[in-house]
Amino acid sequence: MKPIVNLEYRGEVQTDFDKTKIANLLIIHAIVPVSKKLSFEVASTSIASQEDVILAEDLQGYSNIDYGNLPFTFTAAGLTWQINENSTLFGGIRRLDVDYFCSDGLGLFTNSSCGIFPTLSANQDIAVYPKTSLGVHYTYNNENITAQATVYNGRGYTAFSGRDNIWRFCPNSDGVFALGQVEYRHNDSHYYLGGSHHTKHFPTAWVYAEQAIGTDFTLIGAYSHAFSSDAVCKNFYGLGGNYALGNTNLGVFTDYTSMFGIDEWATEFTCTIPCSQNVFIQPTLHVINTDGNTKCIGMMRLGISL
Repeated sequence: MKPIVNLEYRGEVQTDFDKTKIANLLIIHAIVPVSKKLSFEVASTSIASQEDVILAEDLQGYSNIDYGNLPFTFTAAGLTWQINENSTLFGGIRRLDVDYFCSDGLGLFTNSSCGIFPTLSANQDIAVYPKTSLGVHYTYNNENITAQATVYNGRGYTAFSGRDNIWRFCPNSDGVFALGQVEYRHNDSHYYLGGSHHTKHFPTAWVYAEQAIGTDFTLIGAYSHAFSSDAVCKNFYGLGGNYALGNTNLGVFTDYTSMFGIDEWATEFTCTIPCSQNVFIQPTLHVINTDGNTKCIGMMRLGISL
């Protein structure tokens, strides 16, 4: 049993066709077997971007890697127990968007709402990129169904010491965040139903589907609702699709949400073009209408996986 180590780099140039901005992300992930059923998993995140350059005052975040500067933090660090052929249990620190909202259809797009719906991320300071929390994550998987359930500390952190350290578990002040999701697969289509509850906030539910139409086209539909009149973001709607043209994937996704009484429509046109087995480029155009004002952002992303 040998350790498995992977490296992923994402770098992008963003422009509003007047100013430009650069953002970089480096992830190192390792799985170290301890025994036949037990392994240690660790992953780190490093982010560098130009914090002083703002191209768009959008609500949802058109780039899912742009966060400012964070030299080093952990994405995951803990033990995974392979209970049986279908079930695994992880304990340690972890980000929820490593396990949830990371399907092939949503994963094509570069906007943050495809990585996690804003009905969760805008309403609660939880363990989403690049923050992590201490928790327990269970997965059941068979040929057609994947079921997940997770319990986290109620807030996410990035620091290694002090009150904001990633190992913190304080239900009295931070609360507890629990969520679960079921995925059903049939004939290359995927259907997802999930829900969450934060002890200091409110429950949230979501549903999304990736419906295969023929062999090359997939239609994507998504909806999420936060069950509280005090929620910053109560509803999220998304519709899109992707088309496989050989090894190139073309995609379009448009979504609507409202935060603080401000409406936002965001549409992304993107494609991933492989340059080699481990390298791709991804030209993208975002058209964002926030409170009646429209902004266009162009991006060119480079991805390397080793």
